[in-house]
Amino acid sequence: MHENAPWLYAPCVYGTVDRPCGFRPVLAALLLMCFLLGACGKKVAPPSPEPVGPPVAFESPEFFVSCLRPVNQDLTSWKEMAPTVRKSLRYVNSKPATAIAVQRPGLTVTWGELSRTLTRLQELLPRLDREPELFLANFRWVEVPDGIKYSGYYEPVVRASRTRKPGYTQAIYGLPPDLKKVAAKRGRYYDRRTIEEKQILAGKGLELAWAADPVDVFFLEIQGSGRLVFDDGTQAYINYAGQNGHKYKSSGRIMREKGLLREGHIFEQRQWFKDNPQRVREILNENPSYVFFRYGTRGPTGAMGQVVDDWLSLATDRTFIPLGSVVAYGVNIPDQQRGKVPLRGIGFAQDVGGAIKKNRIDVFCGGEERGNYVASHLDARGPAWVLLAK
Repeated sequence: MHENAPWLYAPCVYGTVDRPCGFRPVLAALLLMCFLLGACGKKVAPPSPEPVGPPVAFESPEFFVSCLRPVNQDLTSWKEMAPTVRKSLRYVNSKPATAIAVQRPGLTVTWGELSRTLTRLQELLPRLDREPELFLANFRWVEVPDGIKYSGYYEPVVRASRTRKPGYTQAIYGLPPDLKKVAAKRGRYYDRRTIEEKQILAGKGLELAWAADPVDVFFLEIQGSGRLVFDDGTQAYINYAGQNGHKYKSSGRIMREKGLLREGHIFEQRQWFKDNPQRVREILNENPSYVFFRYGTRGPTGAMGQVVDDWLSLATDRTFIPLGSVVAYGVNIPDQQRGKVPLRGIGFAQDVGGAIKKNRIDVFCGGEERGNYVASHLDARGPAWVLLAK
């Protein structure tokens, strides 16, 4: 589970497309360069996949499938989706088959239908590389009306210490024992300003760790989970444990309202915070929401209780696209080398988020540099379909 900031950008403009897509080969020179660099013993970050097809637009399922390739999601074969499919199957099979998973205008689905869809997809995985048309022959494509507003989330890495010391003064708090009791009586726990300025939780044994940068912790809260890299060289997973009940307000929105930013994405925010350290607390405290954490034994965990997978796991509004759904999704994502590239993929609704409402999807982009960049910049519209077994 994560709490996602709705960073705002100018929406994409869509047309219609109906020309066939083809596979673009990776340039031999690029491969040779990577080989030579590797031979010298230097670790080189792999390039992002060569994009397949023209920019994503409102398009037919047939055209979408003609452009669909596993490489778009950093896969070498559709068979590699099998572990992700099994995670969703375990979840939906724990529900009564005849019970309604979602009922809204345009979509009524039972848990049994979701199970049959995932089972059918699981059976088809060995054939899809050679026969992508099976996506069309075996599934009904239920279009999401008006498309989806896409954003992304990732696994942040935070520098930390197990004890408070110079350079490590920002507490990362565990769940307060009185949170549920106070929430039940007043509806909301202490807000961020009270927690940080009055240090209302300090010295109560709730400090899990001490971070070097309060901005890192703020963005850790937005993502809901991440990794702590301690000053002694050790690491630990940290996961969402609870929230104080106050409504989330993004730092990007706060800073735009103050006229401090041009675009508002995380990279611009981070540079502003770096240039204006004396105003960090002023900006952050205007978001009253506060997230508490716990130590975990694995990476980012979704609402199903399963680790989410790069470019496959999606956070959705479960009252709009229920957990367990198979979703064909398309969006033009930011790319450091190319500006924007098309991403057409098969995703799985496996997570939720505080800012994920109705026609919004958060794509889990992983923990590498590319995933961080995409998640930090992505705010665009695109098509989506819920796939249901025929």
